[in-house]
Amino acid sequence: MKLLQDLPRNPRYSILLEPVWAIPGTIVLFYAPLYMKEAGLSDIEIGLINSVNLYFAFIFQLFAGSITNKLGRKRTTLIFDLIAWSVPMFIWAFSQNFWLFLIAYLLNATSKFVTVSFNCLIIEDVEEHKRSKVFAILNMIITGAGVLTPIAGVVIADFGIVPTLASIYFVGGILMTVMFFIRNRYTDETAVGKELMGMHSQTRVIQSLASSLRLFGKSFYKRRLLPIILITVLSNLILQLNFFQVIFFKEQLDFNDQIISFIPVVTAVTVMLLYLVIIPRLKRRSEEKYVSFSIILSTVGAILFLLIPSGNIAMLFLTLIILAAGNFILQTYRDSLLMNRLGTHEKADMFSAVQTVMTLTAIPSGYLTGLLYHYNPVLLFSVILALYIVLMVIMIFLPDPQKHSQAMITYKNM
Repeated sequence: MKLLQDLPRNPRYSILLEPVWAIPGTIVLFYAPLYMKEAGLSDIEIGLINSVNLYFAFIFQLFAGSITNKLGRKRTTLIFDLIAWSVPMFIWAFSQNFWLFLIAYLLNATSKFVTVSFNCLIIEDVEEHKRSKVFAILNMIITGAGVLTPIAGVVIADFGIVPTLASIYFVGGILMTVMFFIRNRYTDETAVGKELMGMHSQTRVIQSLASSLRLFGKSFYKRRLLPIILITVLSNLILQLNFFQVIFFKEQLDFNDQIISFIPVVTAVTVMLLYLVIIPRLKRRSEEKYVSFSIILSTVGAILFLLIPSGNIAMLFLTLIILAAGNFILQTYRDSLLMNRLGTHEKADMFSAVQTVMTLTAIPSGYLTGLLYHYNPVLLFSVILALYIVLMVIMIFLPDPQKHSQAMITYKNM
């Protein structure tokens, strides 16, 4: 594809294969809360599973950077993709009680290893100014897969949520497993990865962990890093708090399954128009400017979310368009900005440390989300709005992009 010609082997093949994960993954993740609800789990049980998942994700995240450096980006990605996705997909397909869901989500928590290793695998050999392109295309593919959710919605209407989702989990598990092995075959260990594997071959994991945490602690004294780290952490927390969104649409706003199935379509079309039509025509601006704009846009969307009248489809879709645009721009340029600010050899350790803090702050969110929603659903989404307002305050402290040239010496004195 012409779009990918200027990219190295790793991101090129990863992007080409991503739809194999994104299509079943997007559908099952979107319907997961309803699937668990239909299987007989209560709001609090669903929230508890989410919290336990986040707790173990935090434990695994502590070691993600050191394991990635020791085993290599490529090997770590394959091993933990199989553990975090292939096995749980088959368990979810047959889950009918709290304990099976819990086991599957515990295994899925190991995806934190992949979060670090895969991001390093696809980015480290890419020129800095092209990294936002890689993140944008991957985000567009994942979001674009939502176009197929109405098909799942039609099947669900005929056969029910549990039988339909169970089938998608099972078939998706097979497709993902095949894709993981193919991607492993056509990607290479990065140059930095090979160097770090040699350096860490005799290093104990605990020792490597201590080193990465010390490095992360120093980052809080770096003005260029702290705001984007805080934005990354809080925006991820918002994502966790939105877990009950689809249930809110059905139970509180009285939208039926057919309307709900079109929600990912609206999001997908918005993202594709943004990436293919709107963003290319915009004047080139810094990543900091795009991050700030996206936070403002998302805040507007969060306000409109609380104002959606019951059953008002037009207001629902307008709100979703604004939120989709804000979140897509935020995730794309936030991730690119963060990766570009991290040192070359410290990237895995630092990214793992950032992910660790993200997970730590999100641990109580699962259970608290369940409690808040059970007590007052509107209160939950009011908290989300409050967090967006906090992000607006933090964005004021994003460093002047004109001083970007100074970023290259960020870690030289560490």
